Amino acid sequence: MKLDKRKCRKYADQELKIPKSNGLLYAEQIKYIIRTAVKVIDHHRVLVLYVYPQEEAVEGDFRPKFTVFQGKDDFVTLARKEDGTAVWRVSAFDDLGAGWPFRKECAFFTPKDEERIQGFFREKEKKGLYLLARVQSGIQQQRRMERQRRKEQEILARMEALPPLPQDIGEWLHYNVMPAYFFYDYKKGRKMAKGTCSSCGKEVEIAGARHNRQAACPGCGREVTMKARGRRGCLHDRKTCQVLQKTGPDEVAIRIVKCYYTYKTDDIPEKMICENARLFVKKQDAGGIRCETYYKSYGGLLTSWRHGVRPVFSYWQYNFEADRCGHVYCGNLPGELAGTPWQYCPVKAYYGHYLEEMELEPFLSAYLEHPKFEHLIKTGFFSLATGLAYSRYQSCELDQTQDRTHRLLGVMAEDVPFLRHLDPDFAVLGTFREYCRLNLKDRQKLLLWQMGNKVERDVLKILAHITPHRLMRYMDSQYSFLSLRKTKSGALRYPSMQALVSEYRDYLEMCVKQKYDMRNSFVLYPKDLQKSHDKIAHRIRMKADAKVRRDFKKAYHDIAGQMDFEMDGMKILYPATPDEIISEGNTLHHCVGGYVDRVARKECVILFLRQCADESKSFYTIEVREREVVQVRGMKNDPPTPKVKKFMEQWKKRVLAATAMQQAA
Repeated sequence: MKLDKRKCRKYADQELKIPKSNGLLYAEQIKYIIRTAVKVIDHHRVLVLYVYPQEEAVEGDFRPKFTVFQGKDDFVTLARKEDGTAVWRVSAFDDLGAGWPFRKECAFFTPKDEERIQGFFREKEKKGLYLLARVQSGIQQQRRMERQRRKEQEILARMEALPPLPQDIGEWLHYNVMPAYFFYDYKKGRKMAKGTCSSCGKEVEIAGARHNRQAACPGCGREVTMKARGRRGCLHDRKTCQVLQKTGPDEVAIRIVKCYYTYKTDDIPEKMICENARLFVKKQDAGGIRCETYYKSYGGLLTSWRHGVRPVFSYWQYNFEADRCGHVYCGNLPGELAGTPWQYCPVKAYYGHYLEEMELEPFLSAYLEHPKFEHLIKTGFFSLATGLAYSRYQSCELDQTQDRTHRLLGVMAEDVPFLRHLDPDFAVLGTFREYCRLNLKDRQKLLLWQMGNKVERDVLKILAHITPHRLMRYMDSQYSFLSLRKTKSGALRYPSMQALVSEYRDYLEMCVKQKYDMRNSFVLYPKDLQKSHDKIAHRIRMKADAKVRRDFKKAYHDIAGQMDFEMDGMKILYPATPDEIISEGNTLHHCVGGYVDRVARKECVILFLRQCADESKSFYTIEVREREVVQVRGMKNDPPTPKVKKFMEQWKKRVLAATAMQQAA
């Protein structure tokens, strides 16, 4: 029977008549006084408890704070608020007060009040409030079970649209996903080892068998790992796979299946294949997708499925059960996608290209978000499709209004086969598009040269003066002997080709500032780049006019206090004048003195790294350009020590990456 709150309210306000000489009003261990009654409400006997605050009763206010209505299988409480209004509460009696259990703060007005409770529950041996708490606890348990039952009924109704898993899912996992082994008995001096392939189950012979080496099974052709039976121990393998199934005209389900193989003593594994999670992906009318997630748990009244994301102990620690990235079962595609918004989604082509674990949800979302997503995969640009699906940042935009591949990518038509073979990501494509914009003749060779030498920046500024062919030839010739050149401290001056390219860019820019003839080959291609660079840098260090000083001062005024950082006995300092930068270059014997003009034009920021013990002594010089640390150089261009590297990492993370710094840098 469910209590009728409207009818119960008529019996809620029963004032207590108690003389002021009653000892209950002055007992310090008592905070509430209880009167009881049994009423017939809606043709049912109902136990009513009137709970009066002792403090208010002393002041002459005999209105009940709580009125508890207890039926056979239901209870409810009317609580009076400080402003006189009342609200209904479904809390148990023991949860009404600030302390727990609430009954310890209460006392009956008379023994008959407790006897009414015992008589109502027909049990004389137990205390009244204990009986009430026990009955209410049982009712709460029934309420929880009923709520859980309703939730699980909704989950079961949600799952009705799912068809059974494909019958061959286990076979597909065995032959295509789970690792295969060749188990053999080791015998010294034997050329051919006879053993069993765990994939096909056949007995085969393999020459030159060696524990943990790879080989191809002569029976099924799969790559197997050779395991000597005497050394293999107990092997455990686990993999995740995903099955796509249609559940509606605008919805598909991603079913996460976990597979466990255990090889104990036999060559045949103990298998366990179980469904772990279900993701219902639905296309939204406003665009995008809505993903509804369920995970398999334990227990449950009607089902073991739970709504939501599987809870994990830590988001920074890998959890296999919560991992939704896995291999994709393609045996039911494209039939399952027919008639859905993903009818032409190239899941099979993408997975077939990599044959690696992937996450389907962002892939399905990217297909709807990007009109040319399918075009990229069909034309072989898998890395670009990966960037659209799984990366939040793309260094260049695609013109997805275009149907032709070269216009979509923003390159020349003759470059498409080259790029398809290269399969570039967005960073490489952005670089190559700049070469196409400049209509460089040797752009393909230049891109391959950059990728082979890991050169990522500064090339475009150099190409303003020379051709790609001359750039590659000159850099290769210089690097052949400069790569071995060391500083006085013994460190390499040019540890990579990128370091040499950056120094060449610095050299050319300094030549332009000095108004050298940039058509002269002796200027463009010095015999020794390092010596020429250091020579012109020395000249520039001696020059700084009044305008540069004013602009320099303003540049540092705009970022004052924004780059401060101190850790491990080191701190960041700002140069006060151009002379300090020139002096820094002279002291540390590097070319930072030629950067004064760049700082004044806000092209970069030069900072000093000092040791707190002696802030006046030059230690390391830092160049920041476009919110990125470009160079950290010490004495004679020495690279940073491990301790300095740790300081820089923390500075970049805590200071340079902040929003305010992004605007200032």
